[in-house]
Amino acid sequence: MNLFENFNISISGNPVLLIFGLLIIFIYSIFIYKTTLPKINLFVKSILIFLRTASLFLIFILLFDPIISSTTKEINEPINLLFLDNSKSVKQISTESELKKVVEISNEIINDDLKSEIYFFGNNIKKVINVDSISYDNSSTEFDNIFKIAKQKKNVSSIVIISDGINNQGSNPVNSASELGLPIFTIGLGDTTIEKDIEVQKISANEFIYAGRETEIEISILNKNLSEQNAIIQLIENGKIISQQEIKISETGINRLRFTYSSVKEGEHKIIANAFLKGEEKNKTNNTKSVLLNILASKQKIAIISGGPSADLSIVVSTLTKFEDYEIFPIVQIGENKFLNSKSDINILKNSDVVFLVGFPTKNTNSNFIKNILVEISNSKKPVFFIFSTNIDFTKLSEIKNILPFSFAQISNSFIETQINSQNVNYSIIGNLNEELASWKKLPPINLTKTKIIPSVESQILLVDQNSKQPVLFSSSAKNKIIVLTAANFWRWKIQSSEKQNNLFENLLINSIKWLSLNSDNQKFNLKTQKTIFSLGEKVIFNANYYDDTFEPINNANLEIEISNEKSSQKILLSAIGNGLYESEFTPNQSGKYNYKLISENKNLNFSNSFLIEPIELELLTKRSDRNFLRELSYNSNGKYFDINSINNLNEQIQSIYKSRISFNYIDNELRISFLHLILLIVVLFFSIEWIIRKVLRML
Repeated sequence: MNLFENFNISISGNPVLLIFGLLIIFIYSIFIYKTTLPKINLFVKSILIFLRTASLFLIFILLFDPIISSTTKEINEPINLLFLDNSKSVKQISTESELKKVVEISNEIINDDLKSEIYFFGNNIKKVINVDSISYDNSSTEFDNIFKIAKQKKNVSSIVIISDGINNQGSNPVNSASELGLPIFTIGLGDTTIEKDIEVQKISANEFIYAGRETEIEISILNKNLSEQNAIIQLIENGKIISQQEIKISETGINRLRFTYSSVKEGEHKIIANAFLKGEEKNKTNNTKSVLLNILASKQKIAIISGGPSADLSIVVSTLTKFEDYEIFPIVQIGENKFLNSKSDINILKNSDVVFLVGFPTKNTNSNFIKNILVEISNSKKPVFFIFSTNIDFTKLSEIKNILPFSFAQISNSFIETQINSQNVNYSIIGNLNEELASWKKLPPINLTKTKIIPSVESQILLVDQNSKQPVLFSSSAKNKIIVLTAANFWRWKIQSSEKQNNLFENLLINSIKWLSLNSDNQKFNLKTQKTIFSLGEKVIFNANYYDDTFEPINNANLEIEISNEKSSQKILLSAIGNGLYESEFTPNQSGKYNYKLISENKNLNFSNSFLIEPIELELLTKRSDRNFLRELSYNSNGKYFDINSINNLNEQIQSIYKSRISFNYIDNELRISFLHLILLIVVLFFSIEWIIRKVLRML
């Protein structure tokens, strides 16, 4: 909005002279038309006097170079952003009166004397004109979208959010909200009471299990206000109940049950845990959970090649030998061109599933022997568990650098004692239970090489030195699958540990073999989802990386995914985000198992996998509003939280902030009359009209 502020006319000469000149011009015009031949009436005479006076005055005033100056005031009005939660949970846990108040309060805010924009948010965000069209049908809620929109806007006064506070998609938005520097007013609605509820919280099981071998599946059951009641927990596979237990619900709020499970059929198996309460329960949507298990072949051949006898070699061989699932084939160098039991035939590599390189190579290792092993591993892409030792020779090691997912510098033959800590907590090789991860730092110290080890960019760092954060254990699947342990004397983890930590060491070897054994037909392309089990309505995000034959990133490739279930299929395009990385997302609207595969013009590029959508809508898992989350958003942004039934002076606060953020721009305008060609055109026009009139009247 522009407002006229002031107006001014200035001239370069004396204004008295200007007025005197105007008077002279006027008198002169009257004088020359006082007596005319022929005589004319007074009306025509007045017109001629006006035309002559105006023409001469315009010419005369140009001599004074008049300037017209003005100032206008431009008002910059801010906008107030109103966001309404349009998710299913709002309708599920709110009363009819609360939903009516959402509309009433919203209309009060937007009808006040301020500029507002209205948005509905949930799994997406949508700008609307009025609030009456709100439907509460979004299948998830992502608060972070609010602050992405607010960040794009200019001159925002405040943000108002009406919601139940349930945020089940995206990252925690509290930091994003505070970084905006805008006051956020939140209005909470929905039931806050804790109802009686039983929930299958988690299924804990080994992701990879050998066929015919028993394993344990642990199921965690949460309860609210249900202590001492009875429930039945079932384990289901392929629609059949394979085991069940009846429990008395614990007053601590959590029960943990263990089920024994085994399968002789290889492949991917879907396991479902169901909880049935012997009594009334309002929310049954969280009474089931699923997990996908990979059943592997029963017997695996392990080739172990070592540059010399060591305690680490002994502990690896003795640990693996006691498991019936493995056949061990060791090749141990005991001198130059001498091997333990004269076993040096590397043909065992051809039939092996996994290769262990323990303290290999050393300075006594023959280069031809190294080359033969390198060729066999490279050609067949054998998965490798590579373990350092105190007598490893880094000069000889450079001969197999083509298969190593790391480079090294500042070579040193020394090792330093180190205490380790876990880093990648979502990686199954080192375990993913909190108690397992905490146990790593309690293990006895081992010896870390002083040589600087630099893992490749795609490597997953699993264990690090507690102080220097140098990598101790990491994995890679860029070329061939490989796990690297950059330390020696890790036998201490087995010999000098408690029974619980002893199991941690054994599980490291077993999980590593399982991971290394998984088929990976194309190491140059990798595609994965952020997890394997999702709730209905939850976003499934696909991430991929793509390399050429030299393992340089390929950008802008045409990569498409076909996603299918029993009823339908659809295709989505992977978007390139740089450095060989691709990303896309998919929101399923049906439960069940989904298979996805890559569609590419490159016929050698094949990839397929699956994920599971549980028949539990994300929005219906929580039956209680999260007012604390809304309070935190307001507190960290210098705003204020209100209850839907008590908004008090909300509008006054919004208007006060709105008015304080109104700003003004003053614009100066200047018009120089002498520069206007229009003035000269008017003078010519007036003289022309005067001449025409005189000509028509035949005046002298």
